[in-house]
Amino acid sequence: MSNNSEVIISVKNLSKSFGDHKVLDDVSLDIYKNELLLIIGFSGTGKSTLLKLISGLDESDSGEIEIKTTNLGMVFQGAALFDSMSIFENVAFPIINSDKKMPEEELKKKVHEKLTLVGLNEVEDLRPDELSGGMKKRVSFARAIINNPDVILYDEPTSGLDPVASNMIIDYIIKLQKELNACSILVTHDLNSISKVDGRLVLLYNGKIVWQGKTKELFTSEDPYAKQFRAGEAKGPMDLIKT
Repeated sequence: MSNNSEVIISVKNLSKSFGDHKVLDDVSLDIYKNELLLIIGFSGTGKSTLLKLISGLDESDSGEIEIKTTNLGMVFQGAALFDSMSIFENVAFPIINSDKKMPEEELKKKVHEKLTLVGLNEVEDLRPDELSGGMKKRVSFARAIINNPDVILYDEPTSGLDPVASNMIIDYIIKLQKELNACSILVTHDLNSISKVDGRLVLLYNGKIVWQGKTKELFTSEDPYAKQFRAGEAKGPMDLIKT
């Protein structure tokens, strides 16, 4: 739990199946205002599905999600930038395609401010194919925070990045969480990324939460699920061959 005990998202008895495969099985979870929550687990355990349900990109089969804000930002596994648009147009996209009317100079200032916050300067006129993978990811961060969201959702943000770029991305996730005072929900299976984040962890397996704790507890816990995950072993309470 964060220092602030106000619940901003409440997940109750959530289930989701794709065909005969139950991806989430009666999951319940409270997420708190301003906290940094990591949803962890091996591949295929329902992490990204849970994030998509919270974001509204998909619908559950049963259960409910109560979200006490409409101001959410989403960072997808791939940067998901529009190749035909400039970096400025990509970052400004949520505002340009909303009912909000903003003077051009104000919009330019806002886009520049968000790009600067993620360590990018003078890239507004470039296209996505002119940037590195890490820079594209940071542009997607700037787009996600353009409206100063109360909740930021990250789906495997270090996927496909080299170790240096991955570390930089994690540093920016921590920075944005503090700068914006936002609740940040991060889906990952990357132990290196997890070790750098001081947050609350929930470990998913077979569509259920099988362990919860703080980051430091994951690396010291004698719980068999936590031990198997941090060791990356195939044998244990989590049957990776079936998964």
